[in-house]
Amino acid sequence: TIMAQTNLLHLLNKRQHVFEYDNDNIPERQMIEDLLWKAWKVTPSKNNFMPYHCNVLGPNKEEDKIKVWEKSYIHKKGIDDSVDCPDKGDNPFFRQLKTAPYVLVFTQRVCEPNEYYRKRIEIGDWYEQMHADQMDNMLDITAIEVGMWMANLSAFALDKGLNTSVIKCYPNKLSHWKDISWIEHPVVLIATIGQAKTLRREVLNDTQKKDDKKPEPEEIIKWI
Repeated sequence: TIMAQTNLLHLLNKRQHVFEYDNDNIPERQMIEDLLWKAWKVTPSKNNFMPYHCNVLGPNKEEDKIKVWEKSYIHKKGIDDSVDCPDKGDNPFFRQLKTAPYVLVFTQRVCEPNEYYRKRIEIGDWYEQMHADQMDNMLDITAIEVGMWMANLSAFALDKGLNTSVIKCYPNKLSHWKDISWIEHPVVLIATIGQAKTLRREVLNDTQKKDDKKPEPEEIIKWI
């Protein structure tokens, strides 16, 4: 058991944000399908609704992937412009989104109940996940569940020598996505998966690597 825990820590500690993906080594679709199935299998959901779609853009969906990249890039530029940040040109840290062989766009969805909850509804229960006008109220729990999905997917991907990254820099309003026909409900998260060509920390110099670190555990973990 101790050995298994050590191996799991070693595996998860390998996760790094991707700077650029290697398009000379694109994983087979079957492998990605298997990893997504595993993430689906082990990720729990409140009332077993899973109120989101994991929309997968593969290597043959370059036009849609470029649209997703453009939305993230324009959104970040808009934020910079709003606070008078100098124009730095093409943000290199969006390259991972532009080069990813597989892009995942998580969107909210209106759900149908399973048989258990259908019977609960018959006796008077009510569930927000089934109502489009409740999506704003459901966004927080949906985001948590999508985060759990991606944590699980990242672990499964690392076990196969693949890399994942997540992106939360994009426009929130559904109206900004109307040019992509398959997006019917708000976007919750954008993620990427593939074989990394360059990891983010590999493009930082030694000083930047030293400076760019997460808070120490005692700053985050508080025993009350």
